Amino acid sequence: MRDELLTIGRFARLCRLSVKQLRHYDDTGLLAPVRVDAGTGYRSYAPEQARDALTIPLLRDMDLPLSGEARYLFRAGSVLGDLSRVEREAMRALSRLGSEARA
Repeated sequence: MRDELLTIGRFARLCRLSVKQLRHYDDTGLLAPVRVDAGTGYRSYAPEQARDALTIPLLRDMDLPLSGEARYLFRAGSVLGDLSRVEREAMRALSRLGSEARA
């Protein structure tokens, strides 16, 4: 994607989120803007942040608490990458439980 930063309004439209949601995500540490202008407080986002911005509402729809979402975001730097790792670990654990039950 381009190196161009997006205003919070433009980024919100791109992600089909409200500016209020993005401010909330920033305030709770879920999705910080790439840059905040010291004089105006205007937030700027990189286009690459759209995937995480779109994933947060999906995780909320799955009833994951905000603290859980923040942990996924910060641990791996990518929500989707970390969730796939957690899913693999869960599948291994279920497989082990199934093997122990048959033994």
